[in-house]
Amino acid sequence: MKWWVIPAVAIGVVVAGVTAYGATAIFSGDSRWPFPWRKLYAASESMAPTVRSGTHLTARRKPAAELKRGDIVAFSVGDNIWIQRVLGLPGDRVEMQAGLVVLNGKPVPQTAAGSLEIEGEHAQIRSEQFPGEAAPHSVLDFGATPGDDMASVLVPAGRLFLLGDNRDNSMDSRFPAQPAPIGGGLVAFDDVFGTISPEDISYDGANARKR
Repeated sequence: MKWWVIPAVAIGVVVAGVTAYGATAIFSGDSRWPFPWRKLYAASESMAPTVRSGTHLTARRKPAAELKRGDIVAFSVGDNIWIQRVLGLPGDRVEMQAGLVVLNGKPVPQTAAGSLEIEGEHAQIRSEQFPGEAAPHSVLDFGATPGDDMASVLVPAGRLFLLGDNRDNSMDSRFPAQPAPIGGGLVAFDDVFGTISPEDISYDGANARKR
């Protein structure tokens, strides 16, 4: 069951659904951690296929003002640390059209890159590359979902527009901000701890099957 089809009969039910699917919630803590690095453990599939549930990660402190499109960032949502990918920087205009990112009026193309079975469901893997990103990254597509379309948003100063790679199962900047632990909305620079590089992701692949 996806978080967007869980009946909103009680806030606890909604929170449980979003916690399970909506973000990669990782060890409790906040962006004021005193050390320049932090060991984390992914607790959901919202960044699949890049980061799978059960992945061990190292986040390294980096000022939000130095972030680039495509960076995977660790940031605070209440007492949790989440990870998502940077799409929009201050001054960017972001929208979604039928599952495609439109950045500053230009669609970001996607190409087919296989399929993945995840928690008993099949997803298509798509490859995309944001403007200025060093290399393409992979995202998952389970079909039509509420986050596939979003009106244009201008990213203000001091904020970031973030997306989960598991686009149909991520509570990210496409959705209005909700009180912690739900999250969503644009992310403040002050809530960002740092970045996670590919070499800082360690996963054994036991619960994934790629075709």
